[in-house]
Amino acid sequence: MYPTIRALPLLPGAWIASLRSMDLDTAYGRSQRWSKRVIQWLGYRIEVKGQDQIHGIHGAYFVCNHQGTLDPVPILATCGVPLSFISKKENANLPIMGRWAKKLGCIHFDRSSREGNIHMLREAVRILKQDRNLLIFPEGTRSKGDAMHPFMVKSLQPARIAKAPIVPVTISHCYGLDVPCKDPVIYVIYGKPLLYEDYKNLDMNEVSNQLYAQIQANIV
Repeated sequence: MYPTIRALPLLPGAWIASLRSMDLDTAYGRSQRWSKRVIQWLGYRIEVKGQDQIHGIHGAYFVCNHQGTLDPVPILATCGVPLSFISKKENANLPIMGRWAKKLGCIHFDRSSREGNIHMLREAVRILKQDRNLLIFPEGTRSKGDAMHPFMVKSLQPARIAKAPIVPVTISHCYGLDVPCKDPVIYVIYGKPLLYEDYKNLDMNEVSNQLYAQIQANIV
């Protein structure tokens, strides 16, 4: 819990900022600044690669491995294009992160119910068709280490329905809030987008395996 305790001085400012009314672009810019501040305050630094791969991209489905509680923060801090997240419904009630997530237009859904999953699918497709970027952690749960859990293949369906490009994202050493991590460097790697034309004739299991292998290969 030590990293969380260290972040306590930042919480009042983040809370006050979250109370202000703002549009999506403004919310993203402010969340980026807060994310960079949190990373620095917790004693981490970020090394990022592949930002040129996503320059100007829109309507894309970002797919990332899931290591720990901190995962959205380095992505927000380094992603040069605005994006929203898909997350479990419980995260919507987090005092500060939940408020910022709502301002970013994130989708919170009940993973345990059929209705919740249908809601996620419809909302994700709607957002992608609006040319907004969306990110999901298809493992569905934190690995708390460098070994990845299997992907839930159905979580990739919004990309196919919306005919969206898929961007593989790899994070490393991002589990420091959950288990001890001696390396103070968090790595974020944006891979080459997989265009709809390149995967439209593939089985989604093939697409999932391809993305999984690329993300896993980039773990430092």
